[in-house]
Amino acid sequence: MKKVSRGKILFVTGLLSASLIIFLGHKAVRWTSTDTFCASCHIHPHSTDSWMRSTHHDNQRGIRVHCVDCHLPPHGEGYLFEKAKTGMRDLYGKIFKDPEKLDWEGKSRIEYATGHTFEASCTNCHMNNYPLGLSQEGREAHLYYDARHESLHCINCHITVGHHDPERLHEQDFAFGIIDEKEEEIYTSPAVVDGFIDFTEYIPGSGVSFEMVAVPGGSFRMGSLPDEPFRDGDEGPVRNVTVSPFFLGKIEVTWDEYLVFFKQTGSQGKTADAYLNAPGNETDAISGPTPPWGAPDQGWGKGRMPAISMTHHAAEVYCRWLSGVTGKTYRLPTEAEWEYAARAGTTSPYFFEGN
Repeated sequence: MKKVSRGKILFVTGLLSASLIIFLGHKAVRWTSTDTFCASCHIHPHSTDSWMRSTHHDNQRGIRVHCVDCHLPPHGEGYLFEKAKTGMRDLYGKIFKDPEKLDWEGKSRIEYATGHTFEASCTNCHMNNYPLGLSQEGREAHLYYDARHESLHCINCHITVGHHDPERLHEQDFAFGIIDEKEEEIYTSPAVVDGFIDFTEYIPGSGVSFEMVAVPGGSFRMGSLPDEPFRDGDEGPVRNVTVSPFFLGKIEVTWDEYLVFFKQTGSQGKTADAYLNAPGNETDAISGPTPPWGAPDQGWGKGRMPAISMTHHAAEVYCRWLSGVTGKTYRLPTEAEWEYAARAGTTSPYFFEGN
């Protein structure tokens, strides 16, 4: 009888053991990637409910997008590493954290959500940004994304497709800017400014006002030194700059102010390319913004909060409109004016001490 060598036995045993480990490992990865397993560890009180109400779970095509399809990268692009990292984080949260003390509203904001949703996973499923049936507004939005995809994330617009939120819309919001009327003084004329002094501006036809600060001119060193912490490459070279006296808003333009502009010039019913129908340069009025898609405040709130997410063009049109209704010349500050005002006479990286 021929004797089997010890080496062959070890080889076969090792091969079978490795196959068993790979088989069980594959089973374990698949089991821990199910929606049921994900839900068993999640401490977010509404994650499963909001997912089941979203278009990733309930849609006309009967397609179901699972937790790992969005919250992990595609296979071959770091899937197992991110799965292990995410699993350890969720397990730690389930064992050691109190769900009642977590800021769920803050964790639902776009800037947080982009860290837990992979752009590669979005484009892995949605390979065609211009499918049949896409609206004109959708094409324009996707063209904008294609031109700026390095600084944008799909969920900047599509944040509710995976987790339904009734407070956020992925449609044209024709109710935007419609607010309950409050009993307040309605200004009939703008502020009268006598000299180069701080003043409060009044927007005629509204109860909204804002403060303007008189910034005396002067010279300063504009830019950041090469060894300054957190410096970006476009912040230099440092150079001497002189600015003339100017007025600057005490705080950012608020939603209260911007919504007066929207209300008085609103273009409900127009498409985003309506300006193409304008007869050359014959127009002599301000073309107001069209109703936005989704929630332009991105969940931060309106009122006295800073107006955000509009384009540079929209900001310039707002200044033109404000100039027209107040009889003054409003514009966006230059980079030099903004830095001069923000530095407030300091030469350190920030207007306060330290870095």
